[in-house]
Amino acid sequence: MIIILTDGLDVIACPVVNAEEAIHRADCSLEWHELVEAGLTRLDVRCRAIPCRRKTLSLRAIGCVGEATRSRLEVLARREQRLRLQEVPKTHLPKRKPRHVGKKHEAWLGEWSMKSRREAGLRLD
Repeated sequence: MIIILTDGLDVIACPVVNAEEAIHRADCSLEWHELVEAGLTRLDVRCRAIPCRRKTLSLRAIGCVGEATRSRLEVLARREQRLRLQEVPKTHLPKRKPRHVGKKHEAWLGEWSMKSRREAGLRLD
């Protein structure tokens, strides 16, 4: 993970993924010198700019990336977070009532209203 922001005892970081994984829109390729500065021995990785919150104590430092790399990842992570928030389906939309709810349906025959089958069979001569 590459730490992009610190927040007290927590950090906001982006994971480093293997280059063989499927490409995601948030993936950011890192130059070989950035990977060497970060202390990584593998050069076939890229950073996925999806921000994750982690505890500082759960991480072990390997190396350090430059400020330009960190700020570039921060911009990409903010963009990805904005896109993800737009993708969340809105679950609190009010459901529309069916069109027939609340309307009164009556059939009129002459002067009498036939509101039920029992009344429809009733003959008044």
